[in-house]
Amino acid sequence: MIGLLQQRSRHHRDSFETSTSAPVTSSFLEDYDDDISALTDRNPCLVHYCGKGRVCRVVGGRAECECVRRCVKRQKPVCGSDGKLYDNHCELHRIACQTNSIVAVDHTFACLNPDKETRASTSAPVGRKIVRVLHSINTTSLTAGGGGGGPPPPVPLPRALKLVAAAAAANEVPDDASLFRKELCTAKEYENMMENLLLHMRKKLVTLDAWSAGREYFVNALFKHCDLNSDSRLVEEELNQVFEKEHLEQLSKQCALSDLLVFNDENKDGELSLNEFYAAFSKLYSVSVVSLDKALETNHLEARVGDNVEIKCDVTGSPQPPIVWRRYDADLASLGEEDVRVFADGSLYLTRIQLVHAGNYTCHAQTNDQLTQTHVLTVHTVPQVKVTPKIQSRRPGEVASMLCHVVGEPFPKVDWLKNKEPLRLDSPRKYEVVGNGTELRIRNTEYADTGAFMCQASNIGGVTRDISSLIIQEQPTPTAPNEERRFFTFHDWGVSVYEPSACRLYHQIQSTDIIPGTQEYVCGDKGVNCSWGQAINVANRYIYVTQPTKDRVLVISKIQMVVVDVVATDSYPVALHYVPHLDQVWVLNWRDTSQSGAGTVQVIRGAAQKRKHHTVHPEPIDGHFDLVNDLFMPPVQDMNHMLKYGYVSHTNQRGLYKLDLGNMRYVRSVDLSPYNCVPQTMQFSALYGFVIIECVEPLTKEETGQLLLDYLTDTVISVKPELIGTPTLSPNSRILVTLSRKADGVTLIIQQVTEGGLKFLFDVKTTLNISDLTFYPSQTTHGYDLYASAIDKEDILFLNLVTGKVEMITGVGRAMKPALAQWGNPNRPIAASGIFGHYMVTPADEALFVINGETRTVNCEIGGLVHPRSVVWVTMQLQ
Repeated sequence: MIGLLQQRSRHHRDSFETSTSAPVTSSFLEDYDDDISALTDRNPCLVHYCGKGRVCRVVGGRAECECVRRCVKRQKPVCGSDGKLYDNHCELHRIACQTNSIVAVDHTFACLNPDKETRASTSAPVGRKIVRVLHSINTTSLTAGGGGGGPPPPVPLPRALKLVAAAAAANEVPDDASLFRKELCTAKEYENMMENLLLHMRKKLVTLDAWSAGREYFVNALFKHCDLNSDSRLVEEELNQVFEKEHLEQLSKQCALSDLLVFNDENKDGELSLNEFYAAFSKLYSVSVVSLDKALETNHLEARVGDNVEIKCDVTGSPQPPIVWRRYDADLASLGEEDVRVFADGSLYLTRIQLVHAGNYTCHAQTNDQLTQTHVLTVHTVPQVKVTPKIQSRRPGEVASMLCHVVGEPFPKVDWLKNKEPLRLDSPRKYEVVGNGTELRIRNTEYADTGAFMCQASNIGGVTRDISSLIIQEQPTPTAPNEERRFFTFHDWGVSVYEPSACRLYHQIQSTDIIPGTQEYVCGDKGVNCSWGQAINVANRYIYVTQPTKDRVLVISKIQMVVVDVVATDSYPVALHYVPHLDQVWVLNWRDTSQSGAGTVQVIRGAAQKRKHHTVHPEPIDGHFDLVNDLFMPPVQDMNHMLKYGYVSHTNQRGLYKLDLGNMRYVRSVDLSPYNCVPQTMQFSALYGFVIIECVEPLTKEETGQLLLDYLTDTVISVKPELIGTPTLSPNSRILVTLSRKADGVTLIIQQVTEGGLKFLFDVKTTLNISDLTFYPSQTTHGYDLYASAIDKEDILFLNLVTGKVEMITGVGRAMKPALAQWGNPNRPIAASGIFGHYMVTPADEALFVINGETRTVNCEIGGLVHPRSVVWVTMQLQ
């Protein structure tokens, strides 16, 4: 309403005819508490717009428009599109109204050259320059006399136009008209205009509360008001449009708004930046004019995990302005992170840096977001190296082999040493290094080969080695492996533990066994099938497994292979997540037999400790424990990263709630409604702090694409609505595989995780109806390959994630019917045995199949099991 009243009052300034309308005073505009409705009832002209050249009158209680009868004698002529010169804008619009014709302002000044031949001469170069210069001088520079309703009399040219005419006669009209503008608009007159402009615009922008927010905010608001196309630059056309639209000719007799370009266009590029605009007001207003050395626009920094880093902003000003720090457009000062703090002096301080802190941080003055400095932070780690075997004995002439697995950021350089000296690899008959150092083979061994072979990894974070000892002797000493893999499988009649190479049964827990220390059965009386939710390895010490129908979690000792604890939970515990650095197990409870969205979350603390365990609830979200739809937690990965947060979704809500895992409390919400995203699955990358989200529509559950989220700020980085499917991230956080199911088959989309986001590598189409995926350590790189089981076929798919090569392993038995799968688990899971593990296990309907990953063949079939549902691997330390 105030804006409308201001528009009407500006219109009435064109007319100097006494009106019967009650005047709108400035005190009324500034007083928000007046009864506007009562005033407009008495004077409907306050809210009735008549248009240019017309005035509103109240007739019989109604607002009516009529032509302006006379205008003030202003000496600011303007050319009309009818070829006539008018005393001022008011006179042009008055005549147009009286004659009921359309007359617009002619900015070509054609009315100054009534002679056709003279106007035609403007096609010559000098003539075109005259028109251009006259246009830049602006019609407000002209003076005219006379008035009345008839054609205006001839107008004498002011001094500036005489300068133009004289220069034109000498054929010396310059392209730059600033000389002539300054002849009209002196520095003193310019300062007066700027002061008047501030007073005028302050009243106009008062509803934006820009003045009370500070002078810089007010000038910023004025800049945006004049920036009609929002390109952060002011050009002459925009300034002229604002000048005419706002009727700013009253601010100065000699200066126009376009004179800002004459006096403050420092780089002479024909436009004003925000900083140049600030400079225009700096003398009047003590506005801080900020600057940044071009050489400092981008600043590269490096830090190691665990470091503390202080980053200074090089944007300066006088006085020094407040500094704003952002990451992916999120204000870091309002983030509330203990390890990300913005200090009063404008510096950014990052403490206990992790890999998720890598990325770009920008800083700018609070009042000028156009001048921005970017700080690119690279975070590196000390390499981690592991070799196997630790020791081996061979006869002379035999081949010795040793494996090495390396992780680190940036990925380290891998070298093999013997007794701390580099190997001579120029002899291929002796040494062969496979891939990028994943394996060292020693042929034709001899006694001199006895020694300590070291796998060395080096990057900017440091150098790390691990030793594999080789002994060459005539009678080799039997050397047992330092570790052995076993797997626990959960089926209808209990739990069975196997060794994979010989497929030997180590131990069995029957469903009818009594849990030690209690009077309870493992599953129930004879004839009662076991119901298993999810099983996980906790610190390679315990196996935690849910029993949804019994509202509890069983804790099984890896060494004793018996149930050592029973943890009571809320109804229907289904999913488990282990957080190593906090030693917590998080439990998702469904509350009924289907995931209806009324679930709860509980936490088991000290999960790897030998003690009696119990659950606690985290802080309720929005006052509720029982509205959880799903729980998304960072998994255990190769890099020893410490991710502090998990996420919870609520039923059909387009967004997430972020949970502080250490304090077990809600910290903030993440709105995903702009992307129509109800999170279905999430993957966490230790590298660069990315979270990959699979989205569905809340009602139809139709997939709506994939989002890339910044883990630190919860800002959406990229949106890919066309990328449909379930994402799965490799344990080293470097490869993302999206499983996309469509009517014509299944597509595996392979993307690489890079500092700039996700980079598409290739895709693979298959007719195999995939049930589950697992990552198996590559034999040629320090990364992983992919294996996939089928829902309805006796096949396993192998995919080399470097070359894209595909193979099929056949004859793995018929899978359990999908209808028999429980609690959201796949009907045919597949599980790999981890780093240096040679095997994978996948259940069939009444058997287990052990797959040799090195040869990509079936190692053995274990029968006699009814509906084996899940597999968990453990490592047995033998030395």
